[in-house]
Amino acid sequence: MLPDRLLVDLPNWVGDVVMSLPAVARLVAANADGETVLHARPPVERLLAELFPAVRVVVTRKGESPFAVARKLRSDTGRFGVGVTLRHAGRAKLLLRLTARRSLGSMGEGGRLLLSDPVAVDRERHQVHDADPILERLGLPPADPGWRPELSGALREEGRVALAAVGAGGPVVGLAPSAAWGESKRWPVERFGELAARLAGRGFVPVVLIGPGEEGVAAEVRAASGGELPALGSSLDVAGLAGLMSHLAAVVANDSGPMHLAALAGCPVVGLFGPTDPRRTAPLGPRSAVVSRGLDCAPCFEPVCPLGTQACLREIGVDEVLGRVLGLLEA
Repeated sequence: MLPDRLLVDLPNWVGDVVMSLPAVARLVAANADGETVLHARPPVERLLAELFPAVRVVVTRKGESPFAVARKLRSDTGRFGVGVTLRHAGRAKLLLRLTARRSLGSMGEGGRLLLSDPVAVDRERHQVHDADPILERLGLPPADPGWRPELSGALREEGRVALAAVGAGGPVVGLAPSAAWGESKRWPVERFGELAARLAGRGFVPVVLIGPGEEGVAAEVRAASGGELPALGSSLDVAGLAGLMSHLAAVVANDSGPMHLAALAGCPVVGLFGPTDPRRTAPLGPRSAVVSRGLDCAPCFEPVCPLGTQACLREIGVDEVLGRVLGLLEA
């Protein structure tokens, strides 16, 4: 039970972290009179510190040994009373075994052996609910899918300055053409380019949202659009990108971290789904929409299309996506 000395181990991918935040908010609030440490990867460090200023954020890099991470987490304060992992990997369960007296996480990947409280995950529900059995064991209500943070004024100003730096005024629509997980999740760049041109023709200001090293993707979308198309995001961290998205009229994104981050920032978002399952990872929020073909071969959860056609995304037309964007803005 809480309050206690609590360790919360967060997922590796940005999108998974965002979907875990409603559960994290429950845990942080319930442990307000205790000490909470969030363990995460470096890209989300500042976002977590912004959203949960009363907790301590400890970051380690992906691939570090659980034994080395455990030594780092325990170096100052010793073992935690309660440890929760929101990852399903075996190394996450081992980390909790090494750092917490009571450990809670999913049953798979060694959970039955390593955790004091392994729980079953209902993979027929949205991923935001994966931690609900853990919360129940701790006497807490389920995660609230409608939970949204209030971004700080400083973070929103950072986003406003980034937009002003590229002269993006008026109703700005962000286009996020990448997906780190694999190419099978990416709607063709030429479609993003055509969508940008169509949006510009209706008086919107399209911008390409990219991460570090994705300048080439932005150049492809720009060429396909046939016009000037600013790219933003490569110099921003995840927190800065959230601040930027809070000013956008809408975002169109593949099933990716930016898609979930846009919903977190309260921005209307259209998510494009192919090999993954929108029942599990659709963007959360009343101003979100999903475009998916629902083919018999989907979801396959493969980073490269096994059929070599990528039909699940290639069959999604620009007209349909533009219609979804306009529908969200009109609503």
